[in-house]
Amino acid sequence: MAILNTSVFYSSAYWVMPQRGKQISYFKSINKILLVLCIYLAFKTGITVLLLHLNIVEHTNLYENSFAYIISAIWRSSYFIFLGIAFWFSRMSILSEQELRKKEVEEQKLKMSILDMKIAYFKSRINPHVLFNALNFLYSESLDLSKELSKGILTLSEILRYSLRDIEDDGKSLLVEEIAQIKNLILLNQFRFGKEIHFVHQEKGVTKTHKIVPLILITLVENALKFGEMTDEHNPIKLNIEVNNGKLLVCLENKKKTETLLSVEGYGIGLKFITYQLDRYYQKDYLLKIDDKEEFYTVKLEINI
Repeated sequence: MAILNTSVFYSSAYWVMPQRGKQISYFKSINKILLVLCIYLAFKTGITVLLLHLNIVEHTNLYENSFAYIISAIWRSSYFIFLGIAFWFSRMSILSEQELRKKEVEEQKLKMSILDMKIAYFKSRINPHVLFNALNFLYSESLDLSKELSKGILTLSEILRYSLRDIEDDGKSLLVEEIAQIKNLILLNQFRFGKEIHFVHQEKGVTKTHKIVPLILITLVENALKFGEMTDEHNPIKLNIEVNNGKLLVCLENKKKTETLLSVEGYGIGLKFITYQLDRYYQKDYLLKIDDKEEFYTVKLEINI
């Protein structure tokens, strides 16, 4: 009887119910269930009669109470039909979940590929390889002309070298190195505009073990220097960098220039680059807030590092 019960179970799971990708037809399924019940009853009766004939069993209610025998057989087969259908629902649920996860993984890979392409595009605009090679030549030529000029070229070369270098497999570099290049960027602007630049930089809790995706903070500062007011000593550009409980907290505030520079070509590219990088590497582990007021522009960034 165990083989018969097992047959009912698998018939219900793989024949009564439709297989993956097919729609459920309740009419067909009910007819198949009735057919399974009839076949089960026929086989069970035949086996019982055979066992009685061979004197393997001595007593059964097949002849004494046929109605009770039939009800018992239907109840027994219904139990295994129910188990088979329950197994079918569980199997379909698991397969659907696996298919959904596979689609999510494929969509995520596609999204990451698109982001990588966009990041590569923005890097191609931010990282001028040809200019970097030219700067090496200009630096060597400027040594005998002006120490300040050669120092400025060297500072720019260090920034470019940092942005062009190969990064580690996780796509990140040390936070202290990013901060060092921010200082170089500020120094470069001091060479460009003289001593009138006003920039306040504070950092807290930063160690040599903390890492970040490169160029995110530099790009923020670059935008602030480009579109912010640097000559107002009462409203300097303020940059606060703090690491606390595994979170990197960055606040950058600058007063807007009186002249409108939003139409300058390239405005917004840096911010888009930052957004793509954050989406690519941190996904839901970051929070970027921008407060664009009439006079002041504030960026707050929080990253789980």
